[in-house]
Amino acid sequence: MTESQGAGEGGSVAEPIKVHDSGEVVPLLNRLRCSLAISTRPTSLVLFGAADMTPTLAACPLYRPMGMAVDGNRIAIAGANELFIFMNVQSIAKDFPERPNYYDAVFVPRAMYFTGYCDLHDMAFDGGVILAVNTRYSCLCVIDGQYNFTPIWQPPFISGLAPEDRCHLNGMAFADRRAQYVTMLGMSDSPEGWRDGMADGGVLMEIVNGRVLTGGLSMPHSPRLFGQRLFVLEGGRGNVLEIDRASGAKRVVARLPGFTHGLAEFGGVLFVGMSKLRDRRGPRDLPIEQDGGEGLMAGIAAIDLATGIVLGTLEFLNGVEEVYDVHVMPNILRPEIRDPTKWFELPSVEMPTGGFWLQRNGTNKI
Repeated sequence: MTESQGAGEGGSVAEPIKVHDSGEVVPLLNRLRCSLAISTRPTSLVLFGAADMTPTLAACPLYRPMGMAVDGNRIAIAGANELFIFMNVQSIAKDFPERPNYYDAVFVPRAMYFTGYCDLHDMAFDGGVILAVNTRYSCLCVIDGQYNFTPIWQPPFISGLAPEDRCHLNGMAFADRRAQYVTMLGMSDSPEGWRDGMADGGVLMEIVNGRVLTGGLSMPHSPRLFGQRLFVLEGGRGNVLEIDRASGAKRVVARLPGFTHGLAEFGGVLFVGMSKLRDRRGPRDLPIEQDGGEGLMAGIAAIDLATGIVLGTLEFLNGVEEVYDVHVMPNILRPEIRDPTKWFELPSVEMPTGGFWLQRNGTNKI
């Protein structure tokens, strides 16, 4: 058993988040030479690494963190009314004054977009812009700073864009620089109409033609293409599903002890987010609720892609009730992240030729 917690310094929350590793995930991350970026509710973006078999955890407090995108040295994460871009100041990470010669990546705030309340779910970097699932407005949109958002696609049954969360469009499979599949919790064109059939009204839809590939899903999320294989999470049953791209047939890859939400793949391993049930949502006759939600965890499961065997789990012991999304950060072993407040206390300046940490005593660390 391994337990890890974020230290009081370095961007973590006031009460450090504690994580329990079943014993297999830290060695797995160490072998794969990667770390995880995890969007958690209610308040944190968490980075979890495992260099030299030693777990590290950094947490950046945010208000209502939601969708997330990771691309090389960039992290984008949506909040309630805004979207943050963090950049890894890789050239000066080793010189971080609070812990020199330790971190191999330090993410700092670089840009912020004021989106308004859009309830942004799945997101992806597409060059210099961000493509996002705009759940409140029932569309896919581009965020580039010109407008709050620019709609680019909506389900064919949606008659108009309004802040009404008509179908709870939430998931997007983005590959080859285009969105190819989406998930939604119901096919409704009325305000929050999806709620009436949320237990089994979810669908997986092809974007190119608006065809429902698979229906009857219980709260689907996080469709993903890994190579030519299509996966989707069925939160209401705790399932990881593989979907036949021609027939829409479903195959259960694994069943997990949590509301499944957030999916990534690296090195032949699936990393799947798990959440506890929301008390405020109340019973909705979901299959996963039949036992009252007892035994469900908030955390990450690592699954062997070839066999579906669960290799291990990370469980959040405090401070996290839900995992929204998870991304893999290859070749980053000891990540740190600075929230905007901590960045103002210890700013960084990075240029193509190098950078500095600007310390309060007037000295600069090159």
